[in-house]
Formats: sequence, C-alpha cells, structure tokens
Amino acid sequence: MTINGKKNWRPGQLLLPSLLVVPSLLLFVYLLFETTKVSREKIRQQFAVDSAAFIQMGDYTNLLNRTAYVNGAFPYRIFKEAYECPPEKPMKKTNTEVEICPYDMLYEAGAFPKYKNDVKGAEPKMLDPEPKWEIEFGPARPEFANNPTSSVSKPVFDLITWDQGNYIYIEWGQAIGYYKFYSQVYTLLGSVEESQWTVFERLTDNFNFFRKSYYLNANTQECVDNPQTCGNDGLNSSGGFISNKLRKGSNFFMHYVLKLMFYGKVYTGGMMPYYLGKPPAPIDMTSMNPNGLFQLASVSDSVLDKLGTGLEVYQGWDAPNNYFNVPLNVLGKCKETGRPCVHARITSQCPQLKNGNNCVWPAPTPKYQTRLYP
Repeated sequence: MTINGKKNWRPGQLLLPSLLVVPSLLLFVYLLFETTKVSREKIRQQFAVDSAAFIQMGDYTNLLNRTAYVNGAFPYRIFKEAYECPPEKPMKKTNTEVEICPYDMLYEAGAFPKYKNDVKGAEPKMLDPEPKWEIEFGPARPEFANNPTSSVSKPVFDLITWDQGNYIYIEWGQAIGYYKFYSQVYTLLGSVEESQWTVFERLTDNFNFFRKSYYLNANTQECVDNPQTCGNDGLNSSGGFISNKLRKGSNFFMHYVLKLMFYGKVYTGGMMPYYLGKPPAPIDMTSMNPNGLFQLASVSDSVLDKLGTGLEVYQGWDAPNNYFNVPLNVLGKCKETGRPCVHARITSQCPQLKNGNNCVWPAPTPKYQTRLYP
C-alpha cells in the first residue's frame, strides 16, 4: 500500500514469500548436505580400494621381478665371472689346435643361460639400459627355448658331455670342481626362489594386504563386524585376484634336473696316459632337494597376459541413510555386486607388454611395474 508516495508493508505481506523461500532454502541445504555425505563416502571407498589393490599387486610385481633375476641375470653374471677367460685359462682340444674357455664349454653343454650379445672376454654386460634382457640357454636345452607350459624335470643332464670330456683336456679334478660349483650355485638359486615363492604364497593365501588396507581406509561397519571377510567383493570380482591366483604346479612352475653326469680325463702316467672318467652312476640331485636341482621358474602365458591387461576389482559398499529416504543402495547398485560399488583395474606390466607381458622367461627382464587404472 502506498501513502504519500511511500510504501508501507503490512505484516501479512511477508508471510507468503517466507512460506515458499525458507522451506526451499532448507531443502536445498539438506540436499547439499546429503549429496556431500554420499560423495564423501564414495571418495573414501574409491581411495580405499585403489590403495588396497595397489598394495596387493605389489606382491606380484616383486615376485615376477625377483624370479626374472634368478632365471637370467644371476646365473649369467655368476658363471661369467667364475669361468670366463681371463681370468680362467682356455683348455686345449685333443683333435685340433683350437682352445675353448670353461665358460663357453659349460654354456654349450646347456649348463646356464647367458646374454645374447655377450662379449667374449669382457665383463658381464650392464643390462639396465636395455628394454629387453635377451638372456637365454643354448641349443642344448630346447625345453627352455620358449616359456614352458608345464613343469619340466630333466631326468639326466650332462654338465660336461661325453664329447667334451673326450675331445677337451679336462682333468678329472677340474670336472669335479665344475660339478661342485654348479650344484652349489643352482642349489642357492633354488633356495632363493623357493623362499620368494613361500613369502608370496603366504601374502596371497587370503590376500590379507588387500583386506587390511581396505579395512583401515574404508572403515565400514561390515569390515568391523567381520574382518575375516572384509574386501570379499573386490577379491571375488570376475577377472580379479582370486580367479587369477598364482598356484604352484598349476600356473607357476619350477623346473629341475633330477640327475647329473659329467666326464673328465683321469691321468694314469702309464702307456695310456689317461682314460675318460665319469661317476659310477648319474648323481642323484634329489638327495639334496626332493624336487632335484633347480634350473628356472616360469609363469603361464595366460596369467602374465591377464596381469598385463589388469585384474578387475569391484568393491561393494552400503550408502548411508539420507534425510529424503531415497533408496540409494537399490537405485545405485552395480551388477557386479548387487549394491553400490567402486572399481579399480590393477596391473603388473613389463616393457614387453605387447609380447604377452612375459618378462619372466624367456628374456627375463626384471622391470615389472604396478600400475593403477580407473
């Protein structure tokens, strides 16, 4: 109402706008609060799953890298430094003027792998800058030319072949020395790999790293009430950790030699200055280890490829109650879990990803890295 050009408000004129604006403002505040509450919980769940998946996949990355070292770099460097000429002296052959180094002789017999571009007489090649470490056995070990699809146990392996013992001046004492050193090295490498596998198996038996990390970061009531099943959705996801679990003898293999034989010249000093000696019977390597003398470890191509493309983790969670009683657990449910979920794709990748993600064997290259994808 206007009197003398001035507006005078009656008390009732403010009632109608107040009835419309104030409740709308309160509803907006409640909506903002409830939306923020749900978003905050989802972000916390996502962080918890990302952290848990990354930590658990680290166990796979560590095992693959350490196995690659045991398969290739370690034996290559050990035997290169022990038997290369110099410091070792080359041995003469009986049927030619050509000499051969102990390192080359043992490699030709298939005793150990070496780098493809190894320089004769030089220090072991520094492979860190190389994207692919082409360390391989020679033609004498065709069973290791590719990635073995099952456990390979060689019944009898000739560390020094009959031809080498016959046509190279190898004294019997030298031959025994080569056998002792070889068996000691690969016994040690086998113990290292067995220990690595034992640790990995314990860490992934119930995937406790995933469960504990998710428990600590998500802090859901479900995990508090049942810590032993915390994270089950994520671990049981199709294409996830449990369905691609490494199992010894199924998709993770360790390969052995059951018996060893070698030859060398036993000098007599008589009319026949020497004869070709050998052990009375092949030496039983299962007497030191029930499986035999370790040679290398491998992982099936299917598992390595899956680790490269990624394991899927779909972790369900329960949305908190809201002021509007909107059934978020029904409306926002994922088909993977039947309730709201967060997703992570976790990988363990090597530089040769396009070649099946296999940097374990052949070309053992310890450059696996854990990567997380949304």
